[in-house]
Amino acid sequence: MFHKFETIEELKRSVYMWLLPIITVALIINSFLNDNSLFDTVVNTTLIIWFSISWVIAYTNRGIRIAEYVTLFLVSMYHVTTMFDVVSNDLAERGGSLGDFIVWMPLIIMFFFLALGIKRGLYYSIFIFMVTLTIGVIHSGQLTSESIDSLTQFHAANIVYILVLYYAQNMFRAFTERDLLKKYAYLDSLTRIANRHQIDIWLEERLESAGKEGKPFSIIFFDIDHFKKVNDVFGHKIGDCVLKELSAIVSGNLGEGDQFGRWGGEEFILITNSNGGQAFEKAEHFRKLVENHCFKGAGSLTASFGVTEFQHGDNIDLLLNRADEALYKSKNSGRNKVSVNEPS
Repeated sequence: MFHKFETIEELKRSVYMWLLPIITVALIINSFLNDNSLFDTVVNTTLIIWFSISWVIAYTNRGIRIAEYVTLFLVSMYHVTTMFDVVSNDLAERGGSLGDFIVWMPLIIMFFFLALGIKRGLYYSIFIFMVTLTIGVIHSGQLTSESIDSLTQFHAANIVYILVLYYAQNMFRAFTERDLLKKYAYLDSLTRIANRHQIDIWLEERLESAGKEGKPFSIIFFDIDHFKKVNDVFGHKIGDCVLKELSAIVSGNLGEGDQFGRWGGEEFILITNSNGGQAFEKAEHFRKLVENHCFKGAGSLTASFGVTEFQHGDNIDLLLNRADEALYKSKNSGRNKVSVNEPS
């Protein structure tokens, strides 16, 4: 049940899968344990059958949108007709208060918002509220003070539920949009890996941990050899595909604690807990992965790597400069190599 949902449709389907059986069982129990009228029996039977069908539709994940509208119609008719039946036949004749159907009112309003969205859900909820309010007003002259009080509480609670759900959904959407903006602010728009802003934060955190706790780390700079030729020969679209493909290769082979991002253009950076020879071996491993991979539309390509490790007293500029020097050492000595720049 506790699952991370990528879309609102996935969330809605999960809600239906869990709630429909519970509501169906509640209707079945109500049908058996209460001396229902013919009207109640017909309504309950219709809803039991339809909710069972709806669960199958949600399970197979086909036709959910159509099922939502059918359910919306049936639930609305149930709510209004039951309200009319209770007020005109029960309260007007015998007095007392509203029946147990009002317990489901918050769920009904929630479904309106879930099926129709925030704005249309609000309008539709107000429409249904006005219909039920009209029913109460029409029969108010026939009701006892207890019944009028019950109806007043019902409609007051109805307004509260509508407003609470409306503002709750707006708050949820605002926080969701904020989280999405925050998430994408740290991602490269093309490759969907960390961007330079995120990398700067990682480097600052690594330097702080290394200074306070003595945690070693290394950085590996690398880029695609002759990438300009890829763009010139195959076009920028293929060049973009190469960058995305390379990002996927590296992302799929990261070790524990590795942090990977796009520095800019065809340059990438890998921050790793590995040190010394292990950092070199890790860079060599990725060099071979790139060399042995056939890129769609571009064929075989290679990459050059520069490696350096943190030393006491380093700052971001010193680290990056050493890694950059190591990368250009690989470039100047024939490319498709790994070079290490040890601090002096």
